[in-house]
Parts: sequence; structure tokens; C-alpha cells
Amino acid sequence: MRAGNGVRRLPCIVIGLVGYYPFVRGLPIGPELKEGLQDLPWPGCEVEVKEMNWGPIAIVQDFQAARNPADRVVLAAAVDRGLAEGTVSCRRWMGGKLDALALQHRVFEAVTGVISLDNLLVIGEHFGIWPNEVITVEVQFDENAFGNLVLSELHAGRQGKSSAVVGGTPMTPEKRKIMQRMLALLHRAATKGEAGLPELHSLSMDRLTTPARVCHNRFVGALH
Repeated sequence: MRAGNGVRRLPCIVIGLVGYYPFVRGLPIGPELKEGLQDLPWPGCEVEVKEMNWGPIAIVQDFQAARNPADRVVLAAAVDRGLAEGTVSCRRWMGGKLDALALQHRVFEAVTGVISLDNLLVIGEHFGIWPNEVITVEVQFDENAFGNLVLSELHAGRQGKSSAVVGGTPMTPEKRKIMQRMLALLHRAATKGEAGLPELHSLSMDRLTTPARVCHNRFVGALH
């Protein structure tokens, strides 16, 4: 791959950690995962690890403002795909189009502060920020997992009269194994792309997780 001046440049790979994970320790996607990624070797490519813990619209703007477009994007997230708890899977984003109302629903969620891998994929597709190759590395957690974690830690703190920081629970051996599997798959996805992931599934618009049910209001006539 050559830059405009004819000098060969290394492929630019973006790894995005999608979610509130910088604040939650003790889970497979958290500060430990980012630290693990930063310690890995990245031969033959330039890798940027980004904390995507803000809304999809801001992430779109960040990609649009980038000086060097990414050649490959790998996104790590916790997603509820109806699999067994803790399952780690990889998917190739196939793109596609949503009808206007379905797209508006996901944009509505995005601007209200909901952080969702599927919303990010859809909105990024709409604004044309994705390169030809987008891979997701997902760990299965139900949609209430992180909220329940915070509530249980708050309850434990009250019971024990502790003022420990929420999200400070040590990682269990089981969750550490999940994190190590995610690290291995993220490394293969970033450095080798689809060719390094024989277990890759496809992910298209018709296979996305349904957005949360929320209340929408719309004016249908003039006020008198």
C-alpha cells in the first residue's frame, strides 16, 4: 500500500472498544482488555486502539476527521445475540440499508446516549465511514448485565459499609479466560483480517439485535 508520495505505508487498523468499559473492571471488556491490546505486538500494521464509550454520532465525526482513513476496523463489544453467556464470536459486517423509520429509531437511541454496537454499525454505514473490512469481536452478555453488576456492587458496598469504587471487583479466572480469547481474536482480526478467522460469521442489517422499546411522541396536527 502506497501513500500519495509513493512511499509504502503500513495498513492502518482501528480497534474500537464499544461501551462504557473504561469504568468497569472485573469483566472481559474493561480496562484490562485495553491494557492487554496495548501490550501486544502488531507486526506489519499501524494499530490505534480507541475507547468508543460515547455516542455513534460523535464516533462518526471522529472517523470523518481522521487524517488517514482506516484500512480495517475491528470492533469489540458485549452484545446479546441469544448465545450462551460468555460466548465469544466474530462477525464480518456486510452492510446494507435500513428503511428510513428504522434508521431514525437507531439515531434516536444514539442521541439519547445509548451506546450500542449495532447502532454504531448502522449509523456508520449510513454516513459511509467504514472501510471494506469491518469485523466485530463480541462477547455474549444479556442487556442488563452491566446494570446488574453496578447494582450488585452498590448493594454489597452498603451491606459491608464499604466505599469501594463501583467496577473494582477483581476479574474471576473464568472471565479472564474470556478476555484472553477476545485478545487473541482481536489480534488475529487486526493483523490478518478475514483470512485469520475461519470461524467468522456474517452480520447484515436483517441480523441485528432489535433496539430497545422506548416511547416516541410525534405531533400529528396543529395546536389550537
